[in-house]
Amino acid sequence: MAGGIMITLDDIREMIIEARCSEAAARPFPSGVAAGDDRTKFLNASEAGWCTRRLWYAKHGVAGETHHPYGIFDRGHALELWLTTYLAAGLARAGGRLLYAGTGQKRLMLPDFRLACTPDGLIEWQDRSETVLEVKSHGTAQNYDSGPSEMHVRQVELSIEMFHETTAHRPEDGIIIYGLAENYDRLTLHRVERRPAVFVEMLGKAAAAFDADNAALVTAEGAATRQCVICPFRSRCAAAQAAAIPATGTGGLDRTTLRSIDRLIAARQRAVEAEEEAARARAEAEAEIIKTLTNGGASKIKRNGYAVQLKTPTDGLAVLEIRSA
Repeated sequence: MAGGIMITLDDIREMIIEARCSEAAARPFPSGVAAGDDRTKFLNASEAGWCTRRLWYAKHGVAGETHHPYGIFDRGHALELWLTTYLAAGLARAGGRLLYAGTGQKRLMLPDFRLACTPDGLIEWQDRSETVLEVKSHGTAQNYDSGPSEMHVRQVELSIEMFHETTAHRPEDGIIIYGLAENYDRLTLHRVERRPAVFVEMLGKAAAAFDADNAALVTAEGAATRQCVICPFRSRCAAAQAAAIPATGTGGLDRTTLRSIDRLIAARQRAVEAEEEAARARAEAEAEIIKTLTNGGASKIKRNGYAVQLKTPTDGLAVLEIRSA
C-alpha cells in the first residue's frame, strides 16, 4: 500500500525494469563510455569476435529480435567493480598499479579506422611491464575452466593493440578473469598473448561491416562458429543467405567437413578484406608523411628506431623509404 493506492508486486517489478530501460537514472557503476558516445560508428573490441554479418546488421541500424539483457550487463559491471577494487588494493601492496579501471576507465578510439575499446583495466606490474585486464561474469550454465571464449580472446587481442596505437603503454599480453555470478570467490583466469595481426584483421572486418552495400555481400561466419543461436538477426540472415547463395552440390562431403570448409573460406575472406584495408591505410599514411616532410622542408629524419627518407627524382613522383634505424 503506497499513499492509499495498492501497487501490485508485478507493478513494482515493471517499475524497476522500465526505469533501467529508460537509461535516465544514474548508473550505479562507473563506465568509460560516456552518455554521448556513439558505439554504432565503431567496431568495438567487445564486438571483435562477432560474425561479420551480424556486425553489418548492427552497424546499419537494422531491427533485430528485441532483447535487452540489462540484468546480465549490470551483473557484469557489478563483478567488474568488485574485482577491480580488490585487485587494485592487492597490486598496491605488491608494488604494482591498476590503471584505466573504475572511475579511471577510458575509451580508446581510432576514429579514422573505426576501431574502439573500453578495457576493464591495465595492470602495471612491479617491473613496470603491463597487462590488459578483461573481467567477465557468468552463471552456472557456463564453465571456462578449460579455456576462454574465442570472442573474449578477440576482444582482449584488439584491446592490447589499441593501447599500442593510442597510448604510450605497451602491454604484451592480457588476462581474462571469469567470475561466477553466484559466488565472486570462484574466479578462473586465462592469459592471452599479444597477436599484432588482429589489428589488420579488424581493419578488414570494419571495412566489411561498414562499407558493404548489403548483408548478402558480407561473410556470415557465425554459421561455422555457432553464433547463430545468440544472434538477434538470425531470421534476417537466413533470408539473406537464401537470396545470395544458390543451391549447389556438396561434392559428396559430409556436413562436418562442409562446415570446416565454411570456416576456412570465412577466414580467407577476412584476410582478403584485411589486406585491402591495410593497403589503403598504408597508402594514406605514406601520403601524409610525404606531405608533412614536404611542408616542413625536410627530406629525411631519424628517430625512435626508424629512419625516413624522401627522394624526389626530377622525372617522377616522390619516393618514400622507411627502414629500421
